[in-house]
Amino acid sequence: MVDIAATNLTNDPSDLRPSTITMDWEDFCDWLDWGLLAILVAVAALITLLVAVYIAIKNVQVRFGRGNNGEPPPPSIEELLVSIPDVAYRELPPGPGEEDVDDDERDRDSCAICVTPYEAGDACSVLPGCAHMFHKPCVAKWFRKKNTCPLCRATVTAGQGNGNAAENMV
Repeated sequence: MVDIAATNLTNDPSDLRPSTITMDWEDFCDWLDWGLLAILVAVAALITLLVAVYIAIKNVQVRFGRGNNGEPPPPSIEELLVSIPDVAYRELPPGPGEEDVDDDERDRDSCAICVTPYEAGDACSVLPGCAHMFHKPCVAKWFRKKNTCPLCRATVTAGQGNGNAAENMV
């Protein structure tokens, strides 16, 4: 039951009387029910939002290779670099028809990462699987960002051996 006192019946601004509103138990229960319902809807919306954000983050991690997907964690960079054999670069002897070509005119192999030509005795790394060769410091810097071959994108893992790179392609 609502009891509203008459207010400002004369439309005179100086005749302002406070109004009183009373609420019985049934009205209070209705108000409480609607309040609790609003709180529950807000909590459910918040939980739904949090779950959606969690799923989105997991999808981004999987897309960019940071998700676990049940695979063992990748080896540490140092473990990977230690497993890759070091070789000293040496130039191949001139082939048939190249005997009279000057050393400056002959095409020289270069590191695909730094694009600097190899010099005799440079410390190089030959990646297992694909057998691509790079300067040791260049490939170490590359592996700090990715664990794939810079040329063919084959995944390089520690102790991989000399398997077929085509099986490893991303």
